Amino acid sequence: MGLGVSGQKQQREIAGTAFFISLLAATSLIILFGTALAGTETGEFCPDCPDWTNLDGWYAQKESYENSMLSPSPPVEQNMPNSQAQAESNTIEDKSADYPVASILTRANLIENDRIVLDVRSAQKYQEGHIPGARNLYWKDLQKDGVLDPILAQEALGQAGIIASDRLLIYGDSSDHGAPFVFWALSYLGHEDISLLDGGIDAALNAGLDLSANAPSITPTNYTSHVVPGLLVTPESLDGLLGLSDISILDARDFSEYGKNRITNEAMPLSLDRIYKDSGIKDASILEDLFGSRLDESGTAVVYGTPEAYSLFFSLRLMGYNATLLEGDWWKETRWAVSNVK
Repeated sequence: MGLGVSGQKQQREIAGTAFFISLLAATSLIILFGTALAGTETGEFCPDCPDWTNLDGWYAQKESYENSMLSPSPPVEQNMPNSQAQAESNTIEDKSADYPVASILTRANLIENDRIVLDVRSAQKYQEGHIPGARNLYWKDLQKDGVLDPILAQEALGQAGIIASDRLLIYGDSSDHGAPFVFWALSYLGHEDISLLDGGIDAALNAGLDLSANAPSITPTNYTSHVVPGLLVTPESLDGLLGLSDISILDARDFSEYGKNRITNEAMPLSLDRIYKDSGIKDASILEDLFGSRLDESGTAVVYGTPEAYSLFFSLRLMGYNATLLEGDWWKETRWAVSNVK
């Protein structure tokens, strides 16, 4: 049977309504789907997911994202175990170069092959494990009664096969001042090319260096020193030094010791916790602020309070300051001693 004119008209109206509803539903799905693609599930920007509801805003975000991806990243060397280690290595190298006399400080991952390495720990600790190729030079073998003995030092250096022109790298325990002492002692003896391993044996282990128990073959030498008198304060030179206008006096001991007695009231306390952290030396910018507010760059710093003074002496030399060291506590018996203890 036919529908008639009115039936056909009603059918066309129903079909048109259905088509409109279908089109509206499809458009809604596209909008919802497009909005979902504009970002990731974590909320991060997705450069391949247009936001159909705000194309202008999406294009602006896409341009910003692509520009950020063009920023250069630090190169990764093939010999590093991972990118994190390489990033740490780059940071260490850059910071080392910031010190005015950077050559006297060596990081554990930047040891130069042409340096003779001296392990200044005890023979027992050396035998338990040392940096491969290192020679043993126990720092206390250079002393007599707790202070440097130049004759004993020359003998010990000769037994270690050292000559005055050798390029040396010194390391020891982070728990004592043996390595800084040897650095100062060799400087006083006139040895010119010396570097200190920042952080000592602990830094070597943290850098992944494999230790060895094998001692290298050594041919003893006749070590000849060329003493630099200006690097050691003696009872005879103290009066003259303290009479100079460009002299600064630094006490390396703990503040409690400084409070008990010191060399004149002009002495300034400068304990090592302000210079070193976790056995390594602090950044050059920190040291420059610390020293720059206390010292005359063209003057000389008299450093006392051993053994801590050895480490303070090294840090001053690293930052390019003139420094001389007073060993021992004989100064307490001089007229320059100021005591708060009755």
